[in-house]
Amino acid sequence: MIESLSKNMDVIQVFNKIRDLPYHCPESLEDEDYRCWGKNRLLFQELKNHDFEVRFRVCDFFWSEQRVPKEITSKSPKNLDQHLFLEIKLNNQWIILDCSNDSKLPSFNIWDGKSHCEIAVKYKNIYSPEESEKLEKQERIKFIKEFSQYKELYFLMNKFFDKLRLM
Repeated sequence: MIESLSKNMDVIQVFNKIRDLPYHCPESLEDEDYRCWGKNRLLFQELKNHDFEVRFRVCDFFWSEQRVPKEITSKSPKNLDQHLFLEIKLNNQWIILDCSNDSKLPSFNIWDGKSHCEIAVKYKNIYSPEESEKLEKQERIKFIKEFSQYKELYFLMNKFFDKLRLM
């Protein structure tokens, strides 16, 4: 029981550490990627390093339906986009984890180590684990190819989140 509790505390600490990296869209290809894709990939690797079974999940969302001003979301090259989150296997159940939003933002996940987190976007559909794994790999290539189309959106998103953190 003590080992289980200790491991449970470890997973919460790992989650909180990655979650609290300030959400930040890369403004260059060399910049840190602390969007949903970057942060959840970091969390995936950290949890794997702690011997947890984790998997990627991807969902579709519309920028126009998010809690971000329209003058910002209108800069996205496409309205329909994708969001990355994780699932962790605990007690033979897959639990949703999403560490996208840092705790200085108005909406973020506090995770208790046993129940589902909320997905950080208002989503339309969630892909299967197999499809999600393929989409996660494809996004790594797609990101580099499409980065220039997202630069203005990313810059404005960073300014918006920086303002929210000051409120």
